[in-house]
Amino acid sequence: MPKPRKSPKPVAGPPPGWMVANIYTLPNKVTLETGDQCKVKGELGTFKFQRHVINTNLRPHSEWIDLWGGRTGYEQYRSVKVDRIKHIPEKRSRKRKAPQSN
Repeated sequence: MPKPRKSPKPVAGPPPGWMVANIYTLPNKVTLETGDQCKVKGELGTFKFQRHVINTNLRPHSEWIDLWGGRTGYEQYRSVKVDRIKHIPEKRSRKRKAPQSN
């Protein structure tokens, strides 16, 4: 009878040495939070911000942003360098002009 395989222990949370945040501030002082829309240079479509990760196990430290999205019908999970991110501002509603009475 063959020996039963040992399954690896489930990992809870990120690996040791990773610093994970659900908020990231862009250089233009715009803050991205989980679910915010953004664009990626060199990629088609829009993406939703998931998390910001810094790996301190490497020298120099590695830094990236995890996203979900892409072209409609071809959404996928992406990890990109921080300098490729561009924020998409939310659409503002138009203010209606008050009718002028003469």
